[in-house]
Amino acid sequence: MTQNESPVLERICRALCQVNGKTTDTIIEGKPVWQYYRREARAAMDAAGIAELLDEIRYLTTVEDVPPRIRNELAAVLLRFEGEIKPH
Repeated sequence: MTQNESPVLERICRALCQVNGKTTDTIIEGKPVWQYYRREARAAMDAAGIAELLDEIRYLTTVEDVPPRIRNELAAVLLRFEGEIKPH
């Protein structure tokens, strides 16, 4: 994953790679084959509204009117969802 890409985008790229019958750790022209699926992964994220959903969750973790317990739960879910990826 590059610094500009989220773990979510990488997971989608890897899934697209696998569904197309390729192993994610294969290297082509110096980079993992899953990285060639970025365009399709971004399209999937846009279509599903994933970025907007994550932005809303991030926002809700800062809103004082949201009870602290809920803010903490949302932050924990966000951390798990966007956390580091373990290669397949």
